[in-house]
This record gives sequence, C-alpha cells and structure tokens, in this order.
Amino acid sequence: MSISDDDLDILSIEDHYEIPSAPEFNNVNQSFDDTNSYDQKAIDRLQEYERNLVKLDRLFISRGARFILVMPILVIILYGFAESFTGSEPDWWVNHVLPVIPFDITIEIGLYYLAFFFIVADLGLLSLLLLLLSVTRRIFNIQSNYLTKTGLTFKSAHGYAEMKETIEGSFRQVLATTFLMFLSGIFLISSLQFSDFDSGNSVLLSFSTGFLLCGHGVHMVSDRSRFNTCETWGMLDSFSPPIHPALLKRPFSDVISAHVDPLLSVRISEYLRSIQGSVNEGNNVSELQEKLLHLLHLRRAGYLDEEDFRSELGIMMPLEIIDELFRHPELGEETWDRLIIRAKDRCASFFRLHDRLRMKIDTGINQEIWFDVDMENLVVGQANLFAYVLNNGSEPVNLILKIQTPDFRPSECVYKLRVNSSKNLFDEIENESFVQKLPLIIKSTEIIWQSLLPEETGEATVTVRLEDEDGNLLSGRVLTVQNRADLFTRLRVSIGAIFLVGAGIAIISPILPLFTSLLGL
Repeated sequence: MSISDDDLDILSIEDHYEIPSAPEFNNVNQSFDDTNSYDQKAIDRLQEYERNLVKLDRLFISRGARFILVMPILVIILYGFAESFTGSEPDWWVNHVLPVIPFDITIEIGLYYLAFFFIVADLGLLSLLLLLLSVTRRIFNIQSNYLTKTGLTFKSAHGYAEMKETIEGSFRQVLATTFLMFLSGIFLISSLQFSDFDSGNSVLLSFSTGFLLCGHGVHMVSDRSRFNTCETWGMLDSFSPPIHPALLKRPFSDVISAHVDPLLSVRISEYLRSIQGSVNEGNNVSELQEKLLHLLHLRRAGYLDEEDFRSELGIMMPLEIIDELFRHPELGEETWDRLIIRAKDRCASFFRLHDRLRMKIDTGINQEIWFDVDMENLVVGQANLFAYVLNNGSEPVNLILKIQTPDFRPSECVYKLRVNSSKNLFDEIENESFVQKLPLIIKSTEIIWQSLLPEETGEATVTVRLEDEDGNLLSGRVLTVQNRADLFTRLRVSIGAIFLVGAGIAIISPILPLFTSLLGL
C-alpha cells in the first residue's frame, strides 16, 4: 500500500515542530518527576540484563550452535535407537558400559534417560529465550508508556501495532513450544517410572513422542525473527513498513525512514532536534538528514572518499558537530550504516536507479524527458517498483504515469505528475563535481515508489507507461519478473507440518484402539 502523506517521514523534523525527549537520553526535560528518573534507571538495568541474555541467545539458540533446532532431532533419534534395542542387550553395553555405571539398567532405559536429559536441556534453552522475550516486551512497554506520557502519540505511530503484535506473537509461540516440550518430558519420565517396556506397548511414551514432535513442529512453523532493545538497531527486525510514501520528496529520507522502527525513529528525531541550532544558516535539519544519508550511501559504494565526504557535510554544519554525530554512543556511524544496508536490502531497485542516474549524468542527458524504471527480478513477497522522471526541457510538463499488471495487486495505478524543468539547473551546475550535481538533480526528479503484491507464483509482467495529458505514449517499459515463494521459509514450514502430522499420529495411535473397543469394532 502506498500513500503520499508527508507526515509519514518519521525521521524528518520540521523547524517548527519539536518531538518530546526519548527516555534513553540524558537531556530529558527536568520537569519530569522522580518516577520517570526511576523508570530510566530500571530500563538501564533491564537492558543490561537483556544484553547478557542476547549474548547467550546468539551463542546457543538463534545463531552459533542452534541447539534449539538440534536437540529435539537428537531426542527423536534416541527414541528410535531405544525402540530398536527393545528386548536385546548388545555385548558392548553389557561388557563395557554396565561395569562403569552405578545403575543396572537396560540399554533401552539408558537411551530414554539420555533423551530425557536432552529434553531438559532444550527446556532450559527455551526458558532462556522466553526470559529474553519477556524482558524485551517489558522494556518495550515501559518505553512506549513513557513516550505516551510525555505527550507523544507513540501508540498511534506508524508501525507500532505491528511491532507490538510481533513481540507478543513471538512470546506466545515460545511459550507454546516450551509447554509442549514440558509435557513431552513429563510423559517420558512417567513412562520410565510406570510403563512396562518389555511389552513394547507404552501409551505414555507415545504421548511423549507426540508432544515432542508437536512442540518442535510449532517452533518450525512459527519461527520468528530475533529482536532486542539493548542495541540501537535491535528492533529493526520486528518491523516492516505497512505503508510508505508514493511520491518521494526527499528520496533517501523517505526510503530509509520507511524501514525504521518507531523506537529508533524517536531517538533519531530527538538527536536531530538537539543539533538543529548547529546547522549552518540557510540549511535545515531535513536537508541535512537527506544529504547525510545520500553521502553515506555514496561513500559506502566507493564513489566518495572521506575527505570529500567531510567537505560536503561541512557546508551544512561545523566539523566538530559532524565528529560528535559519528561518535554518538547510540546514533553513531554504525547505526546510520545499518539503516542504509537494511533499506538497500529491501529496496535495491531504488539504489540501482540512483546509480544509473549517476552514470547518466556523467555521460550527459540528451533526452528532453529522462525516464527509467526498476524493480526486483526475483520477487519474494512484496515487490517494490521505482520510477524516475526528469524533465530536461525548457518548460514544466504535465505527465501521466500508468502502472499496469495482471499478475500483481493493484492491477493498475495512475499518477498525474507536474514535472518542473531542470534545464536551468543543469546549466548552473555544469562545471560542478558529480557529488554536488547529484543531490540537486535528484531533488528535481520525480520519484515514484509503488508496492505490488503478487497474485500467484511464476512469471509475471509489469507494464509502465509515461504519457502526456492527451494520452500519447512518451516512453514505456515492460518488466518481466519471477514470483517465487521463499525457499527457506517453504522448507521450514513443510518440515514443521511433517512434525505436526507425526505428532497427531503418535498421540492418536494409542487412543484409537480404546475407541474402537468402546464402539465394538
């Protein structure tokens, strides 16, 4: 869905509007009472606790060893080995293992006890993950309530409801998985205490197997991204833009701000407000932000060295403020780079069009109307189509841009554009470097961002027409793309579904004979 409301530019601040201070900053207005100061101290303690949990999570769960995926599989394998040794004792077990352990047990029982140990270990990791999500949820709720009390309508902000649902959904999913694994462990230890394994018919063991498969299946099907509040960019993965501007007035700010979560946007807004008085005369914070993001992209792409980068920013603000900006403990250079990387990953077509425009400026724009379109070649989920329209003529023109496709929703979009002339601008900046030319030319370019939702998988076509007011075709493009489901997601969901089906069979199989006997079958 696309909208053109400039209020959605959540990173930008107009000169006459001030956003209340975020709780993470030390220069919060002194008018707040001691309760708010206590809340800040509580948040600091919780974030330190969360930071330690995140380290463990990345080491053992979400990254690194990924034990939470491996352990249930090991338990299932141990169940299979235990069943294969029912009624038999291998020589290596009798001669080499039993003499060194203090228990006189069969290999079958030994394997089941080992499986129980892995279930307990898996429950420990799930409890750690549950604790991490609980702390993150608590910090998020404290911060959102605090921002609301300061007068900011944070709970009505762009993306808040989606973030809230992502956090709550992740918590519910881990809670359900933990409960099912707990039932599996309870039924397993009960079967070891009360079942007769010699008969080979343990109802409790079947229930344990079923709940084990069910718990792991739920985890596979409902697996969600990891997020935290202890890192400045930690909540980005809990957020994806439900809406965004359609006509980009400040392209880099609009594209990047659409992918920033509400908490981070408040921090950035507060910091930009704090340096507003340091911006050189004739410039404002919105222009500074746009140029900063643009120059950071050029530097990351290798088109700009450090000296030119600082020189261009020095036109808008003192160099000491630039150094403070990049050394900021939360909103330093790494945070800005991560925002650009995320936007480039989600909207690569916008940056490809930007690079083509840069190359076109180097070779010279000969057409009166320069028009270019780009979108993903391989579409997984939502597609992002961008179109650039630049008027190199001597007079402003009224144009109509039509996007038509039978394979996406919406099937047709129409934009009526008033494109001002850039000819005088090209004459004025003819002898300037491309670093000085590019921002000015992009500012005079009409840039359209249209989201498209695929109707079905397979080959798809999108037709983009640029017409004058009378409907005459001036330029056009036909884009052929491939709509594909995410292979990794499909594989994960398919495996999870297999586990859930196996869980149903394992739970129903010992109950079915009871029902058939009751029905006299």
